[in-house]
Amino acid sequence: METTVKKRHRRTAEERLADLEAKRQQTEMRLREQLAKIEAQKRSLQENPRLRREREAQRRALLDRITRLVPEWEPTQILAAVAEVRDHSGGNEAQLQALKERGEQLMQELKPKRGRKPRAAL
Repeated sequence: METTVKKRHRRTAEERLADLEAKRQQTEMRLREQLAKIEAQKRSLQENPRLRREREAQRRALLDRITRLVPEWEPTQILAAVAEVRDHSGGNEAQLQALKERGEQLMQELKPKRGRKPRAAL
């Protein structure tokens, strides 16, 4: 019985250099991710809690008003509409100002009513 012994493959210097370069890139990527995570934690700790609550309330109010305006739209459709308007307006300051004024008007119009909801008529 004859057994075949595989010879050991010696990697060339170029192969070893390529492996080291790939390992360096992976290490740098992990380090960047960890640094970004630390920076995000640092920003959240430095942020004023009152401002964070206000921003969160504004975000919730915006989402509520969007769903009141177009309840049948899906989030992807809303995102596409926003992107289309952004592309259409470009950097035109007059259009951006008009959009801002229209948005403020809609925010007031779609503001939830205070008090109880009326009872449904039987």
